[in-house]
Amino acid sequence: MHHAWLLQGEAGIGKATVAFAMARHILGAGQDGQAVARQIAGGGHPGLLHLARPPVERGTGFRTQITVDEIRRLTHFFQTTAGLGWRIAIIDPADDMNRSAANALLKMLEEPPARSLFLITNHRPGRILPTIRSRCRVLRFAELTPDEIARQLAEDVPDSTQDARQAAAASAGGSLRTALQHLMSGGLEVSETTRRLVAMPAPDWTAIMALGDAVTLKGREAAYTLMAQAAFRAVADEAQALAMAGDLVRAERLAAFWQAEDARWREAEAFNLDRKQVLLTFFNGLAEARADSAAFH
Repeated sequence: MHHAWLLQGEAGIGKATVAFAMARHILGAGQDGQAVARQIAGGGHPGLLHLARPPVERGTGFRTQITVDEIRRLTHFFQTTAGLGWRIAIIDPADDMNRSAANALLKMLEEPPARSLFLITNHRPGRILPTIRSRCRVLRFAELTPDEIARQLAEDVPDSTQDARQAAAASAGGSLRTALQHLMSGGLEVSETTRRLVAMPAPDWTAIMALGDAVTLKGREAAYTLMAQAAFRAVADEAQALAMAGDLVRAERLAAFWQAEDARWREAEAFNLDRKQVLLTFFNGLAEARADSAAFH
């Protein structure tokens, strides 16, 4: 088996679920499968290390990045489990690694320990080093269809209405997790408002300020994340539509804007910058990108 697998696809479509299922299958071979599954579910299996953003030292929540210190835990993990069979590391997701962490992981992938397996999830291909990607077998996950999501929502949230499930599924971008957030936390209104504001030819600053106020309140972190996802997806959809229509100049300008904003939002999260200002800068930059494209034409 190849030592490193990159599981790529939208957030919330089951990549981590598959990674843990693979770990249960491999670590449970020749063992009591149920006992192994319980160990993995409880985070206590000696042959599995799950790396994600660590919790903050004080208060609740998680840090904004997977740091190099987290990746260095892999060295200790592989050293102390050398007498076991397969040792599996799940990095979930690689998108959250900072540059130092990514470089440290790359060194391990270049010289992997014996009987080691790296299962790496990745939401956006542009957020992972090409050198890491080149050392992995890539398993791409297709987006779930609205019908597939709606059927699963009927099982997960049986007291919801069919109309609500269909609306949540249609706006989820192929992600079951996003659909659940839309259905259960008022996220659908946030996403629809965001997409409507992005679609406007000129910024409606009053509505944008109101959206910023709503999603940056304490305890509204999930709403802020949904807003960001909806904004970036709306820009990506617009760029794709322009490219399909043959308007490559405007498509390229929007794609460049998307990439620059993606990097800026990640930096803002890493340094805990003012989220409302980040949102305002996003819409201002979008207006400028569209104006530049129009002027070029």
